Amino acid sequence: MLRAPASYRGWVPTRDHRLDRAKGILIFTVVLGHLLARTSPWDDDVLRAPMYLIYSFHMPAFVFLAGITAKSTRLPERVLTFLVLLFTVLPLLWGWMWVFDLNPDYDLLTPFWYTWFLLSMACWIITVPFIERFPRTLLVTSVVVGLFGGILPVLDMELSASRSMIFWPFFVIGKLYGKQILDWAGSLHIWQKLFFTAAAFGSVGYFYLDEVYYKWFYGSLNFAHFDVSIPEGIGIRLIVDIGALLMTLMLLMWVGDKDTIIAKIGRNSLAVYVLHGFVVRGLQPWLRDIEDVLNAPMIFLLCLVLALLATYLLSWGPFERGLRWYSSTVTRLLLKPFASLRAKPGKHSDKASS
Repeated sequence: MLRAPASYRGWVPTRDHRLDRAKGILIFTVVLGHLLARTSPWDDDVLRAPMYLIYSFHMPAFVFLAGITAKSTRLPERVLTFLVLLFTVLPLLWGWMWVFDLNPDYDLLTPFWYTWFLLSMACWIITVPFIERFPRTLLVTSVVVGLFGGILPVLDMELSASRSMIFWPFFVIGKLYGKQILDWAGSLHIWQKLFFTAAAFGSVGYFYLDEVYYKWFYGSLNFAHFDVSIPEGIGIRLIVDIGALLMTLMLLMWVGDKDTIIAKIGRNSLAVYVLHGFVVRGLQPWLRDIEDVLNAPMIFLLCLVLALLATYLLSWGPFERGLRWYSSTVTRLLLKPFASLRAKPGKHSDKASS
């Protein structure tokens, strides 16, 4: 049975290339999925298969990995970093889409497209101290919220509320048990890995053959939008989550631990995530027209090459360093007026220990 250590649960003391490699693979699937999404893939039997494969797990797995490395130290800085990126990317992305004569679907209360993750990360990080203090309570709470949150009619795409609730259990599990799960997955025998791999692909096959409505994987809508009863909605949500867990386990089983180009991409995955939207939307008019010229297998091959190229180029070190420098600098400036309100190191610790 997996148990959260009493001290600093989920902490990873040194750089773990397995995490980097997993992030590298996942950020590539994000780019590939968003490129394919510009070509109406859900209406084609060929393109729908990789879309089910990608969307069945890539964001839950990303959230799980984020939980592993989440810390409660310097909490205001960590939260503000994601908010700074969110409020910087949104207007730039709206302007970028205006240049290409695309509809940005402007709404102040709804983070546009992939920027929901930045807001949700800020929300999940706020919960880290509570996860560390009340691990079992927060684990149960997150699972209940994730499964039953779709009942609430007032929480949907606004403020990324639905996604924050639905994917929160993956963050909590990653924080409490992620390192142990990572070690366990890597230590399995080959026949065990093959068994879980078959189960993972079996779940994706079920989604594909049963034509499960793809928006269930987005986690952005409540049950009312799917026109299902509450028991049915909870059941579908549970099946989708189990599929995501199986696929995440499969990734961790085979990811390997060598420090290769995949690991380097994973280390710079924040830059790839933030910047790839501009590449994808810039290519959107062209990808939309390419459907009339190429068949589905060729479209997939083209998007695959474009995703590989975009992921590699956007993982260039200066992009990541520049993005982190910018977000940390703005964060420091925002927090500077409140510096006097923050306790100085050692000032109160002596009283507490006396």
